[in-house]
Amino acid sequence: MGHPALQLYDYHLWANQQIFTRLKELPEDVYRKEIQSVFPSIADVLTHVYLSDKGWFDVFSGERLEDTLKSADQQKEEILSKEIEELEDMFLELSDRYQLFLQKEENISLPLEIEHPSGDIMKTAAADMVLHVVNHGTYHRGNITAMLRQMGYASVPTDYGIYLYINKK
Repeated sequence: MGHPALQLYDYHLWANQQIFTRLKELPEDVYRKEIQSVFPSIADVLTHVYLSDKGWFDVFSGERLEDTLKSADQQKEEILSKEIEELEDMFLELSDRYQLFLQKEENISLPLEIEHPSGDIMKTAAADMVLHVVNHGTYHRGNITAMLRQMGYASVPTDYGIYLYINKK
C-alpha cells in the first residue's frame, strides 16, 4: 500500500461511496430537504466537501490557497445544483486525480508552502494535507449521519475500523 496517507485516502473514498450509496436508497427529496442543522441540506454538505477536496488538490498542484477559495465561492451554486449522481461522478473523477497524484512518492512527500490569505505561510507535506482532507470528510460525514437521523432515516457505518475489517479480511 505504501505511504499511510494512501490507505487513509482510500478509506475516504470508501466512506464517501458508502454515503452516496445510502442517499440514493432514500427518497429523492432527502438530498435537498432543508432542515435546521449545521448545513441547510445534505446537498450543501456534499458540495462543501467536494469543493474542499478539490481546493486542496488544486493547492497540491501549485495553485494559491486564496485562488482556490475564490474559485470555490464561484462554483458553489453550480455544484449545489447538480443531481446526486452528477456530484458522485465528480467525486469519483476527482478521486482518480488524487490517486494518480498520490501514487508518486515525490508528490506525496512534496514539501508545500501554503500561503494563507492573511499572508502567513504554512510549511507541510502533501501527505499531511491528505490527512486533513480525510479528517475533514469524516467530520462532515458525521454531519450527514446526524441530518439523516434528524429526518428519521438511518445512515450507514463509515468508521475507519469497519473499512479496515472489510478490506483486511
